[in-house]
Amino acid sequence: MSDQQAFDLAGSPIAVGSNVLYNATGTRGIVTEIMSDEEGTWALVDKTNLYYKTEILKVVNKQDEKELIEKQFTREEVNDALEKQKEFVPTEMDHSNVESGG
Repeated sequence: MSDQQAFDLAGSPIAVGSNVLYNATGTRGIVTEIMSDEEGTWALVDKTNLYYKTEILKVVNKQDEKELIEKQFTREEVNDALEKQKEFVPTEMDHSNVESGG
């Protein structure tokens, strides 16, 4: 239905061709169809081939999605991130606060 009016969670209009984000799973895609029934207005998203209620989707800028996808890290950046992560991993468990159930 091309004359269908639909809006995202922020009240921005959604149309066929809109780039959208489903926050609960991080799914991004393009709206290929919009329809309404007694339960609400729905948008079909190409990546999942599933219908989502339009009010739970968020219209996103295609450029933002491209920037997220094309971010590349150097080997040094990855190694630094892994080293920082190791600092937060306990090497030994402290069992002083452990109680048995029962």
